[in-house]
Amino acid sequence: TGDVTDDATLELNTGGDFINNIGGTGRVEKSGDDKLTLSGSNTYTGGTLISSGTLVANDVNALGTGDVTDNATLMLNTGGDFTNNIGGTGRVEKSGDDALTLSGSNTYTGGTLISGGTLVANDVNALGTGDITDNATLALNAVGDFDNAISGSGKVEKSGDDALTLSGSNTYTGGTLISSGTLVASNVEALGTGDVTDNATLELNTSGTFDNAISGSGQVVKSGDKMLTLSGANSYSGGTLISDGTLVASNVESLGTGDVTNNATLELNTGGDFTNNISGSGQVVKSGDDALALSGANSYTGGTLISSGTLVATNVDALGSGDVTDNATLELNTGGTFDNAISGSGQVVKSGDKTLTLSGSNTYTGGTLISDGTLVASNVEALGTGDVTDNATLELNTSGTFDNVISGS
Repeated sequence: TGDVTDDATLELNTGGDFINNIGGTGRVEKSGDDKLTLSGSNTYTGGTLISSGTLVANDVNALGTGDVTDNATLMLNTGGDFTNNIGGTGRVEKSGDDALTLSGSNTYTGGTLISGGTLVANDVNALGTGDITDNATLALNAVGDFDNAISGSGKVEKSGDDALTLSGSNTYTGGTLISSGTLVASNVEALGTGDVTDNATLELNTSGTFDNAISGSGQVVKSGDKMLTLSGANSYSGGTLISDGTLVASNVESLGTGDVTNNATLELNTGGDFTNNISGSGQVVKSGDDALALSGANSYTGGTLISSGTLVATNVDALGSGDVTDNATLELNTGGTFDNAISGSGQVVKSGDKTLTLSGSNTYTGGTLISDGTLVASNVEALGTGDVTDNATLELNTSGTFDNVISGS
């Protein structure tokens, strides 16, 4: 029952619970196939070798202060900060309900199993180079590129102020919580299959379709030159920044409830009423066969492309300040003066009972339909080159020769 002073090598080829305290300058070696538990707060400095079986540490100081060479299984059933460096070909298992932090730059290759509690990685290399099976909680409080593959039924939490990148094609199902800092997904499957609660910054630097549901108070950033689709009905409230590439929203609620700063390309391939305000230097593209309404007073400057379907502007400023290329249908259900230049092969429809003025020298060729209200042309070329079907009121407040054919009821 007494203490052990190990100034050479102590080999433990047994199972059970070894409760003697171990001090000294020597090494401890675990051999044999059995499971052995060290539960003392040990101070030996010569390191630990696990050559076979399972060594269980029931105290964060159970393995002394030296490095651990794990060539079998190291089970950490404790809480606190485990600062010993871990190398070897073996596996590390986190068990028990406590939160345990690994802060070393570890090199073990056998993978990590989180079966209970929370395992906190304070270094991007803390979990070695092997795959991670997360069946509880993996908290990543680190900076850099975390490329270990993550599977399991558990949750991943990003904490700390730094930016962390997940680059693997991960399959964990328990969801992702971003509590602080920036979590960068450089693979469309990096966040597994569960929901994402974003209370800080989620940066998506990837292509493909990201169909995880996103909620929370944080921001979503689209970076990189690729095309990424958000398909979920998302509820995050911190806004969206498109800094590069193309972000496709295939659901009218894909971009949550916050404002959108579009400095690249925002493609809206959906129907319904898109109420988010849009600013920035980028372009908005309407694709898909559905009718989509923009109702905000938007300020984006990169222009609008209508490639298919119907884009409805229910605010005279809905299409920002740039030119409009209309190759399908532009419906203007608003009043005021619409001075964006309109080109393209598509049609313009005036709906709603208000009075709307077109003041630009427009070149669109698909014709004009006035279904309700009053459409005022304050430029002789305001209605492009196509025929005009006037089923309400067309007011021509201009000079020159108006040679569009006019029909209607």
